[in-house]
Amino acid sequence: MKKQLFLVFLWVFAFANAQQNIFHTADFWKSNPTVEQVKQKITEGNSPTSLNERAYDAVSMAIINDASLEVISYLLSLEGNDVHKRTHDKRTYLFWAAMKGNLPLAEKLIKLGADVNLHDSHLYNPILFAAARGTDNQPVIELLIKNGADINYRNEQGADALLLAIGNMKDIKEADFFVKKGLSLKSTDHNGNNAAFYAARSGNKPLIEQLKKRKINIKALNQKGENLMFAAAQGARMKTNTLDFFQFLEKQGISPNQPNNEGITPLMIVASSNKNLEVIDYFIKKGNDVNQVDKEGNTTLMWAALRNSHEVVVALTQHCKNIDTQNNEGFSALTQAVRGNTPEVVKFLLEKGADVTIKDKNQNTLAYHLLDNFSPRNLKTFEQKWKFLSDAGLDWTALQAGNNTLYHIAVEKSNTDLVQKVSSVNNSINTKNDEGLTPLQKAAMTAKNTDLLHLLLKLGADKSVTTDFGETVLELAQENEFLNQHNLDFLRD
Repeated sequence: MKKQLFLVFLWVFAFANAQQNIFHTADFWKSNPTVEQVKQKITEGNSPTSLNERAYDAVSMAIINDASLEVISYLLSLEGNDVHKRTHDKRTYLFWAAMKGNLPLAEKLIKLGADVNLHDSHLYNPILFAAARGTDNQPVIELLIKNGADINYRNEQGADALLLAIGNMKDIKEADFFVKKGLSLKSTDHNGNNAAFYAARSGNKPLIEQLKKRKINIKALNQKGENLMFAAAQGARMKTNTLDFFQFLEKQGISPNQPNNEGITPLMIVASSNKNLEVIDYFIKKGNDVNQVDKEGNTTLMWAALRNSHEVVVALTQHCKNIDTQNNEGFSALTQAVRGNTPEVVKFLLEKGADVTIKDKNQNTLAYHLLDNFSPRNLKTFEQKWKFLSDAGLDWTALQAGNNTLYHIAVEKSNTDLVQKVSSVNNSINTKNDEGLTPLQKAAMTAKNTDLLHLLLKLGADKSVTTDFGETVLELAQENEFLNQHNLDFLRD
């Protein structure tokens, strides 16, 4: 018993230490540590090679936060940190060096054998990644080209390095670097977006004016029937555009209320992410119909309800004719809020009279959508939404699509806390769904450890049930490669 407790203590200590790995914190690297300080942290138990939950490691964090070349070189010398190692979004260290414009490090990595034409999970190669993050990276791009990188490579949207870089340019002359390398200022991506679209995403007035002088059509429509208002409404990475920029585009003769080929309006796009109420009001006053539905049946309120702020949702409801309008999937604004927004937005929509009994086209209730979007990282948010829906009268015992109970849905998430929560609302734990499976049988087939099975049994699950083929719960668990290494005697009758 003492030995078991000791092993548990060691596991908890190791887990806690992994969670507190100082090499995974930006602040440590921003302090510009020396090699000796890094070595000391390693002796204290911090791993210089492990990846965190987002797949960043010590080397990638050091590069991103401008650690010295000496420190990064030391980390690269450690086993487990070779130049081909994949980190966040399947990027090698060369991607991070290119992004930062770190020419000496990029040179070192290439000498160590880094692949200059590798692509990440978003189909960016190091050149595209460097171009997308700023034009100060041209020396690194030059280095990559000299070492065989393909300047003509495009990402999955069909954007080349010039298109990705142009939004961050201060002057059109910076584009000449890419033109001299063989790219064209008249390039478009797979959707027909030209350079002006990419400049508009970043709210880059000077570039749009200069592109116009270079005969780039700033009034062009892309293949979706979208003008620059749509590009500006989408914004760029970590950036939304201001009222001033939209007014600038209007002065250039670009319509602020022209829907695209799918019935989506510029207002819908800004409503999905732009929190500036002046921008929302501008598009409404310019004739965008808040109650228009797009090809998928979504209203502007639905676009906002999924992700945008409480304030934007409040503003849009003032123009909304039917708060319970459902899209082609049967989702209402409340459904979207339950799936992806804050408890505050869910509460507001309920107080405005949104129907808590609404079902989607598959006959799933809001209970399903709450559980389907459960994350252990957002437990407090989940609990608050649960309370607001309960207070509004949501039936937690209603069967979902496929005659699944909430236990079935919780089992799919493989989370014992979620199963425990479902047990608080008197769901039947032994109901079979359309596949002929009880929650326990489903857990036996899909669980990655025995915790879920033990909990379901504790809550009253019947382990004597068999499938339509006569398979017992034990037999199902034995066929599960995650469970068949465990002692499963507790499943025997």
